[in-house]
Amino acid sequence: MREEGPEQPPLVTCPHCSSVVPAGDFCGHCGAHLTTASTTRRHAFAAVPSQRVVQLSIVSTLFPHLPHRRGGAFRWALLSGVVAVLLLAALHLFASATVAATFLLPVLYLLYLYEVEVYESEPWLLIGATMVVGAVLGYVFTLFSGDAVSRLNLTGDRENALVLAGVAIPIVAQALMLVGPLFLYAFRRRFREPLDGLTFGAASALGFTLTSSLTALWPLISGPLVASGAPIDWSLLLLRAGILLSLVNASTTALITAAIWLQRYDRRRAGRPLTSTILAAVIVAVGTQVLLGIVSFEVSNLVVEVAILLVATVLLLMFLRLIIHQALLVEGAEHEIGPDAPCPECHRVVPTMAFCPACGAARAAASKQGRPRVRGIA
Repeated sequence: MREEGPEQPPLVTCPHCSSVVPAGDFCGHCGAHLTTASTTRRHAFAAVPSQRVVQLSIVSTLFPHLPHRRGGAFRWALLSGVVAVLLLAALHLFASATVAATFLLPVLYLLYLYEVEVYESEPWLLIGATMVVGAVLGYVFTLFSGDAVSRLNLTGDRENALVLAGVAIPIVAQALMLVGPLFLYAFRRRFREPLDGLTFGAASALGFTLTSSLTALWPLISGPLVASGAPIDWSLLLLRAGILLSLVNASTTALITAAIWLQRYDRRRAGRPLTSTILAAVIVAVGTQVLLGIVSFEVSNLVVEVAILLVATVLLLMFLRLIIHQALLVEGAEHEIGPDAPCPECHRVVPTMAFCPACGAARAAASKQGRPRVRGIA
């Protein structure tokens, strides 16, 4: 229970959930903006309240456990990696550029997992069930699917090739990227938070994309160090194969896994936004994969294909942010007002609750290693 003290904020009643909470800008129980009773709070993303919900940010979307101040290093690393790929391509070092492009996001995600300790006491199990399993499945799947499409193309059977390359392969690939996370869902129930599911899905997809891209581009990687070709064309190719496809696969898989985890975590039987349901996540994820598969098969202009892929990536990241925001605003069990502690996001000393009363950051988005433990909050 909360101990009264002269320096503690007064208690007020939240106009949305009717809970008695410490006074501040946000309700510490449900996260609503106290002044307006707004539960959508589109001006304050629940993971990083200094950002809007509708805002393009790869790091705060795919790395939601990172506090905003610690995300700067990852932003610079991502930007530096993209610049390095472009410079290597400009120097005709296409093999090196390919390796850099394909490893960039998976390596950053491994560093993120280590930084926030999502895996808690089982690092090797979680990394093995997500990235390693995804990588093995990506390698095997690319070997068989690439050979099948090549045979159909050689026979001139474009209709069946379109069905295979544009529909069947994207759907099967998406299903395979879910294998590792669903294993954790079934056998490691203590990882119950929606952001756990999102992290496992993104990690599995990045492992899958890493080996599938390396397998498809291996003739280039094993070729001469300095090769001939147009640097612009190769830059676009590597942007598509190494970075944009990684972002798309990570986003679609994270959408589905976050929705699956939310289904188990959310105690409400009704009232959840349609956008955060499993059905909506599957439709968006699989629909996007099929659409992009058809585009890749039918569109021969690399610039147009990359432009379409870029638009799809932005829209997916925006939708994923909305799912994260809605998942973090889910009302769980009643939480007691815990002892005063620094908020991991704004660093102000506030009573420990599900949300920071000062900045509105969701406690579930904080790094697990830095969360204060209080009775009533898992």
